[in-house]
Amino acid sequence: MHRRLLLLIIVLAPALFCGAFIIRQFLATSLIISGNEGSSRLIAAAYAPSNPYALAAYGKFLLYDAEAPQPATGLLELESAVKASPFDYRFWLILARGYESDNQIAQAERAYQQAQTLAPRYFETHWTLANFYLRSARTGEALREFRVALELSGETAGETDARATLNAYEAVAQGLGMNLAVLRQIAPPDARAQAYLAKYLAEHQALDPALEIWRGLPPNAPRERRDILSSLLAAAQANGRFQAARELWRTFMLSTGTPDWTAPNLIYNSGFEREFITDPAGFDWQPAAHAEVFLRRDDAQAHAGRYVWRMTFAAQMKSELFGPAQLLVVEPNTQYRLRFFAKTTKAPDNAPFIELTDAVRPQLFAVRAPVPTGTQDWREIALTFTTPAETRALRLTIRAPQLTEVNTGHIAEVWLDDFSLEISP
Repeated sequence: MHRRLLLLIIVLAPALFCGAFIIRQFLATSLIISGNEGSSRLIAAAYAPSNPYALAAYGKFLLYDAEAPQPATGLLELESAVKASPFDYRFWLILARGYESDNQIAQAERAYQQAQTLAPRYFETHWTLANFYLRSARTGEALREFRVALELSGETAGETDARATLNAYEAVAQGLGMNLAVLRQIAPPDARAQAYLAKYLAEHQALDPALEIWRGLPPNAPRERRDILSSLLAAAQANGRFQAARELWRTFMLSTGTPDWTAPNLIYNSGFEREFITDPAGFDWQPAAHAEVFLRRDDAQAHAGRYVWRMTFAAQMKSELFGPAQLLVVEPNTQYRLRFFAKTTKAPDNAPFIELTDAVRPQLFAVRAPVPTGTQDWREIALTFTTPAETRALRLTIRAPQLTEVNTGHIAEVWLDDFSLEISP
């Protein structure tokens, strides 16, 4: 009997010990996750004094979040976390940041380097060391580490990480200024990293080098070109560089096999034959939505080709209709002729109209061409005008006034097709 009891104790003791250990680790982890107060961090460390996560959490609290910071004690806790898990680079990074916050620069550098030794192919270790060198005014070492970090940032996905790349450019620009040579130094040569460098430059008032980089992207990188096209177009337009913006759009469209504008017509996709490329900064039709007007690119009753723009006014409108619209690049002091075809069914007296305004300052210039009222078969509408001396771009918008009365038995519809804008002879 006694012998069986002794055997039972021998068997149960390790199990009870292991069970208690597991419970303590579980409680410590729960306190770290759910508790935000220093007491929860302290209790977690007390429950599991060898748990590096508990020790690191308590150390960080003492360093950064305690009402009365205790850096010396906090660093001791972080050092204990490293001793508990000496081969985990994450605890070395936490310790390095702790040393740096306490202005122990030499110890911080050694800890950062140890983290990198443990994880030499991890983006994070090179990124944190790069920023440490940047804060320490060690420019050459910082740029070297940023370059390696970006090269490693996409190893898992197989391509440079966008967020990491843009963050690196921003960190370097904030620390060293908008120095193009320096930014080029940290940018890996792959198309994605170069594309994001162009994007960053375009969004930070460096349009010309951004365009240069964009033009140098390889032809077999259409996705990279498309990813940053909006940023380049928006920057060019914001700087009044409408010709450059249009050339960007044209180059990209041709690279994707999309037909070019049909010269001398300045309106892109003038007959609605292609699906709209809905880039807000692009040069295609930008569609609009209206709760009471049914708007669509239709494949019935076109004037020419297969498609037409069709609008059905089947309900009272709570607001005017603005759109679709298209940006047009023009020359100042130049006479143009707008032409399009319209077909109507029971169009009201306050019928839709086509409006042309200055793209930058609509109040500077505006002309309108209304569609016929009532029921009319296809009819050509034409308008001749001269652009002001300050105008470099126009916005063409299909508009309709608010329709407050609707006869549901006589629904109004309008079809528009075959737009053109050309220099008038």
